[in-house]
Amino acid sequence: MSQKEYSTKGRGLYAFLYMFFGGLLMIVLVVSFNKSVEKKEDVVKKPIRHIQAKKTHKKATKPKPKPKPKPKPKRATPKAPLPNMNSLLGGVAMNIPEFATGNIAGDSSDLLSDIVEDTIMNENTIDIKPKVLSRPPLEYPEAALKDGIKGYVIINLLIGKDGSVELAKILEAQPTGVFDNAALNAVRSWRFSAAKYKGKPVKIWAKQKIRFQ
Repeated sequence: MSQKEYSTKGRGLYAFLYMFFGGLLMIVLVVSFNKSVEKKEDVVKKPIRHIQAKKTHKKATKPKPKPKPKPKPKRATPKAPLPNMNSLLGGVAMNIPEFATGNIAGDSSDLLSDIVEDTIMNENTIDIKPKVLSRPPLEYPEAALKDGIKGYVIINLLIGKDGSVELAKILEAQPTGVFDNAALNAVRSWRFSAAKYKGKPVKIWAKQKIRFQ
């Protein structure tokens, strides 16, 4: 056997062994890889349970209604006595023709011992009655004068502590609506001396009858 033939056979043997072991190595690697993949796939995944807490709505308990307190009975305030119109027509002498103090504020006899500053007095509770200080001339309505109409107006006056007329209201008029404005315009400009109780000026209701004739 020549040296060349021996070297050729040796190379072929090496190549065969190389290929054999190389293929065997490849087979081992492939098998081991597949086993690892199968193990991974065999892992059982446990399903995750999602627990959702349900909100429980508590029923709101309505508070028991509190008993309403019974209203206290209202005390009936005594009504002021109606003025006696018959006595007013004649008037009461106060240095003013047809002038009279009135009882419009009601019975104030219980206030004699302790008079409040803004108490409105009447003829039964004052010591000194008011007197007229100034009284502009009365204007006779032209239409009534032309037609010869006569009549009267009774006015309720609130005379203040300073003697001025704070309020004037018509109580009666004959004929109605003829002399009303003329009478009101006249008495609103009148001035009086203040009525007094225990030396102090007080307010007072008074009535005035004005005649047109």
